Amino acid sequence: FNLPVQRISTPVAMLRSADMAYVKINVNDDEIGSAIQTLASRFGKLHIVDVCDDTKSDIKRQKTWKQTISELSHMERKLEGYADLMEKYGVKLPAMHYTNPKDFEPIGTIPGQNRNMLEECRQYFSGKGGIDERDLDNHTRVISELNQTISILKEKLEVYRFAKEFAENNGYDTGGAGYQTEPLPPSRRGDIELGSAEEKKNIRAGFKIIWGTVPTYMKVQFKRMIARISRLTAIPYFCSEEIKVIDKASGQEVSKTAFYVVTIGKIIRKNFPRLAQYMNINLMEVSENPEELQKIIEATLTDIKEKKIVLRNTQSALRRTLRKFSSLSIRNSGTFSPVVMWQAALKQEKAILAAKTKCRWGKSFVEIAGWIPKADSHSLIELIEGELGARANVELMEDAPGSGGPPTYFPTNSFTGQFQSIVDTYGIPGYKEVNPGLFTIVTFPFLFGVMYGDIGHGLFIALFGFYLVINGPKHEELAKKKQLGEMLTMMHGARFVLFFMGCFGFYCGTIYNDLFSVPVNLFGSRWDGKGFWIGGKKGDVGGGAPYPYGVDPTWYGAKNQLQFMNSLKMKLSVILGVTQMIFGISLGSLNHMYERDYVGLFLEWIPRMAFMICTFGYMIGIIIYKWTIDWDNTTRAPPNLIQTMIKMFLSPGVVDADSELYPHQASVQLYLILIALVSVPIMLFAKPLITHYTSRARSHSEKADEKLTEMDQVVGENTGLISAGRGGGYGSIDDSQEDLPSHNEDNGEHAEHGFGDMMIHQGIHTIEFVLGCVSNTASYLRLWALSLAHAELSEVFWSKLVVGFGLEGGVGPVGMVFGFGAWFCATFAVLLCMDTMECVLHALRLHWVEFQNKFYRADGYKFVAIDFTSTAFLTGEA
Repeated sequence: FNLPVQRISTPVAMLRSADMAYVKINVNDDEIGSAIQTLASRFGKLHIVDVCDDTKSDIKRQKTWKQTISELSHMERKLEGYADLMEKYGVKLPAMHYTNPKDFEPIGTIPGQNRNMLEECRQYFSGKGGIDERDLDNHTRVISELNQTISILKEKLEVYRFAKEFAENNGYDTGGAGYQTEPLPPSRRGDIELGSAEEKKNIRAGFKIIWGTVPTYMKVQFKRMIARISRLTAIPYFCSEEIKVIDKASGQEVSKTAFYVVTIGKIIRKNFPRLAQYMNINLMEVSENPEELQKIIEATLTDIKEKKIVLRNTQSALRRTLRKFSSLSIRNSGTFSPVVMWQAALKQEKAILAAKTKCRWGKSFVEIAGWIPKADSHSLIELIEGELGARANVELMEDAPGSGGPPTYFPTNSFTGQFQSIVDTYGIPGYKEVNPGLFTIVTFPFLFGVMYGDIGHGLFIALFGFYLVINGPKHEELAKKKQLGEMLTMMHGARFVLFFMGCFGFYCGTIYNDLFSVPVNLFGSRWDGKGFWIGGKKGDVGGGAPYPYGVDPTWYGAKNQLQFMNSLKMKLSVILGVTQMIFGISLGSLNHMYERDYVGLFLEWIPRMAFMICTFGYMIGIIIYKWTIDWDNTTRAPPNLIQTMIKMFLSPGVVDADSELYPHQASVQLYLILIALVSVPIMLFAKPLITHYTSRARSHSEKADEKLTEMDQVVGENTGLISAGRGGGYGSIDDSQEDLPSHNEDNGEHAEHGFGDMMIHQGIHTIEFVLGCVSNTASYLRLWALSLAHAELSEVFWSKLVVGFGLEGGVGPVGMVFGFGAWFCATFAVLLCMDTMECVLHALRLHWVEFQNKFYRADGYKFVAIDFTSTAFLTGEA
């Protein structure tokens, strides 16, 4: 899987956050930039904390840096535009990633050197670096102007051709010079009294024709607007052909269609300019003479041809300039890309300036503070001593002064990091809290497989995930160069998750014995009746032992197939759900023991576990016990377990003889109900009461200590050891006597208020847990529902398209080909795409709500190190 050996995480490292150490690095103010650059490019594990004092000078300094960051971002976007231009014209950029200071020697500057990097970048691309940015801008501007000119000529050509066709088909002239704001003279427009019948045929009285082009996608809207503004006195006609032109506003290629509008009166001529501006319509002047139109068409074609020649020459000159931007040669040092190198330099400079805003600035030294993994503390000290020597010193501390605690850091790799991101999307684990991400590696794809279970569909997803895993390094390089598509980038980030999802879907498909809704008879059915999937009927039990693995294939096609599969999948869903919830509650005990919260362990965790096991744990126990009994060799009918659980709560201690599952069932169920009922008030009252009385005892102890301190002060005053002046000096009795009553009063109010808060808080959690046990168990039934939906859809597609239309449709091999094609398209679109996403969302819900709320607080914050070598930084995600 091409996993980096040095970053592979072990299960122990994934269970809890790595040990963190707080570090202070004092650096000479002239070396602060290079120090941050060194830490980010060669250490990469420092989570910088904001320790700025926010003085006036700090605020002024930060304002300047933020302005510089904004200007650097603008220059960075400009370089990205150059890179896009190279991609457009087929000029390849080298796949290089510059991170260390020595990498930037060819451009003559290094990030973090307290130099005006923005000005140096501008000067470099203005001729001093061997290339001239002005040439590139001039070529780009000329090409843009030529494209606009050619587009306008194409539109005119299309309108002229349309007008010539109109004149030839109608046998008379075009009716005037297109759109005009002023009415034309009567001699040109025909606005005269009609004379003879011959004149009425050849002269069009009182109407105008407007020519132009409109975007193709706005044709319908254009017709509606013409009808509205003209009050149905104008009729538009469109050319049947479309042309591709460059839109002036967006610079993108759009389709346009030539049109003419026949109108009467002046209403539309007054409103047409605003309509043309709104709908990106270009109006044209059109000659009336068809012969003159032909000459104009020929001249326009010649003009377009000449402009295209100029355009090709300018594009060739632009490519030569872009090749200089792509790579430059250095004597004895190979080649480098100035665009890629400056992009990396600007990105690092922005990160360094952002880090500077979090530092504490003194007169001559600057303090960088943050968190690092304790295991890497020696590497940090060696790096600082080796690079900066006496110009910096490092101080390690266990805790940060006035901080909210260490960040959460798990040393993940490309495999474990994808599953950890599932947990982090919900919330970051607290420092040293049990991490659900370790168990999500197995439980998430497994629950997906339970809902998706199909041998064929799971195999397809596994193969696709395997393809992404094998091509992971190649996709990684494309992502760093920003050449990987958005959809493929998303799938690349979940390649191991997809592979595991496919594997577990395949595994659960073997349990269900479902291959595209067709069972596989590997071990020989234990039922009579051959050809079961074509419609074989149920027979007697035979073959000795049960079917050795998965579901017996004869169940498929039986009359009670749906009843049997529903019962099986529903019970499996409940068993898996309750088991996962009990496992989640068990993980909560690890948090209690690690935090030495023995009150919570004995008075909260144990009652929770007892309640869960005595109710829903007992339910899955009797389900499994019922499966172990051979009811054909007994004289009793198998009891209905749903009725058993209902009567357990409604009639405790009473079990009918015909529905008894095991001896002494009534007594066992009565004891379980009593334990469950007793555990609820223990969860509700025990911990708040003990915490309250413990805090009161501590408060009384503090009061006694204060009284002893007061007596010591009086004794000290009498002996002359402490001054008791009325001025209220340090340690005076007056101050202590004045402060003591209010302090005691506040303590009493705080204790009373704190106890009420604790009861409300504990009550909410108790009610949420008790009701959640019921609702979460019911929520796990989605495993059964989605598995049933997937199986039924697969069966419908197979039976209707492949069997019904292909095999039994009576069309022969042609019908089989079309039926199989339709089946494949439906399977891919519905089951491999839509249903996969649906099962993923439901698996996320089960982990985030049903599983993690049993133990997971998610009150931490993520360890975010400044690292110039990370994939997130190189791809722009950090």
